[in-house]
Amino acid sequence: MKRGFFVACGGAVLLLGSTPGCMRAAHESGRNVLLIVVDTLRADHLGSYGYPRPTSPRMDELAARGARFANARAASSWTLPSVASILTGVYPAVHGAESVGTVVSERLRVMPEAFRDAGYATAAVSANPAFVTPTQGFARGFQRFDVLHGPPTEKESPAAVSDSSLESWFVGATAEDVTTAALAWLAARPPAQPFFLYLHYFDPHAAYSPPAEMARRFGVADGDPLAGPAQWPVLLARTPPAPDVLGTLVSLYDAEVASTDAAIGRLLDGLPRGVAESTIVVVTADHGEEFGEHGGVQHGRTLFDELLRVPLLITGPGIPEKLQVDAPVSLVGLWPTIAALAGAGAPPDVVAPASFAPLLGGAGAAPPVFADLDERYPGDPQRHRRALVEGSWKLLIDTQRGTALYDLGRDPGEHAALTDSRELQSRMRTEIFNRDVIAVASRTASPPGRIPFDPAWQARLKALGYLQ
Repeated sequence: MKRGFFVACGGAVLLLGSTPGCMRAAHESGRNVLLIVVDTLRADHLGSYGYPRPTSPRMDELAARGARFANARAASSWTLPSVASILTGVYPAVHGAESVGTVVSERLRVMPEAFRDAGYATAAVSANPAFVTPTQGFARGFQRFDVLHGPPTEKESPAAVSDSSLESWFVGATAEDVTTAALAWLAARPPAQPFFLYLHYFDPHAAYSPPAEMARRFGVADGDPLAGPAQWPVLLARTPPAPDVLGTLVSLYDAEVASTDAAIGRLLDGLPRGVAESTIVVVTADHGEEFGEHGGVQHGRTLFDELLRVPLLITGPGIPEKLQVDAPVSLVGLWPTIAALAGAGAPPDVVAPASFAPLLGGAGAAPPVFADLDERYPGDPQRHRRALVEGSWKLLIDTQRGTALYDLGRDPGEHAALTDSRELQSRMRTEIFNRDVIAVASRTASPPGRIPFDPAWQARLKALGYLQ
C-alpha cells in the first residue's frame, strides 16, 4: 500500500504578502475555498451517482448537503492537461500543456494568483509527484506548494509513483497523508485570513494498492497476485484483461476510492471551528478510468465518458441542499464558478466558459462542453483528439476512425454511433473547428513552456511501458 510521505517543498515559508487592508477586504467579502481533486475518480463509482458498492459514504453526505452535478466533464482524459484547465480556466487546446514535458505558460493567469491577490492565504498539497508539481508551472499563486511522496521503491511495486522526470520511483503518499498535511496547514494559518486550499489526492490512480483491510472489504483476498507486482503487466497490456482479472482490478480500485473517501471525511471533520460554515467545498476529479468499456484499461487514450465524466460536488454558504444539476458542464468553468460563489478571486474577462454558478439557482444556459486529447508521449497511440457535448449529443473526432456521434440519453455507454444524423454531426464538427481557430490564436499569444529532456528520455518511456 502507498505509505508515508516526504514534503518536497516543505521548507517553503508561508508568504502572506498582503496589506492589512487587502486582507480585511477579502475577509469581509470572500469565503474560504477548499478545492479537492481526486486523481482518476469516475463519477459512476460513487454512491451519490448510483454506484451500489459502499465506496463513498462521506462524499455522498457532501452531495446531500449541497449540489451534485450529474454531467460534469473533465477537459481531457489525463492529469496534466486537465489540472491545467482547472487552474487556468481554458481548454487544453488553448493552454497547450497537453504532453509530457510541457509547462503552463507564465502569460496565463491562474486561479490561485487571483485569490492570493485578493488577500487569501493560498496553499496546495499534491500526492501526484509526476504531473501536479511546480515543474509543470502549477505553483504560481500558491504561497506554499507541498508535493508528498515516500521513500524510493522499485518500479514494479504496486505502490510506486514516478517523479516528474519519469526516472525515479517512490512509494506514493496516501490520502491520509494528504489530509494530515492539509489539517496541519489549516491549523497553522492566520485564523483571520481567508484561505484557498487545493488538495490533489492520488489513491485511485493505477497501480491500485489499497490497505489490505480495505481490499478485503471489497472482496480481494490477502496475497492475491493482482494486488502485487502481477498487476503492472495487466495494466500495460494493449489487450483487455480477462473478466475475472478485470473484476479484481475494479475491486482494488473501489477500495482505493473508499480509502480516499474516508480521508476526505477526516479532513472535513477536522476543519477548525467556524471554518466549515464559511467555506466553499468543491470535490471533483481530473479524469476517470477505463475498465474494459472500450477495449482497454487506465486512461489518457480516448475521450469516452468513462474517462471524461467526473464527480462534481459543491457545498457551502447559500448553496441549496440535495440539488441535482443535470446540465452538462466543464471543469474549465470551475474558476469563474468558484469566484462567483466565494465573492473573490475573479478570473480575467478572457477566461471562458462563463461561470455555471447560475445553474445552482435554476437559471442560465449550459454552454457547449469541449474536451481535448493530444499525444501524451511521442508516438502515443491515443484515439481521439476532440470531443463536444451539447445536451445529450456527443461528437468524437477520432484520429483513426473519423467522427462518431452518440446520443447519450439512449446510449450512455457510447457503443452505437449514429449513422443517420449527418446534418447534426456536420454542425457539431464545424463548432469544434471554429473553437480550434480561436484556440490556436490564443495559444500563439501564450505558448506553453517545455521541460528539457535528455536523449535518454524516450528510452526511459519505453522501459516504463509507456511506449511500444
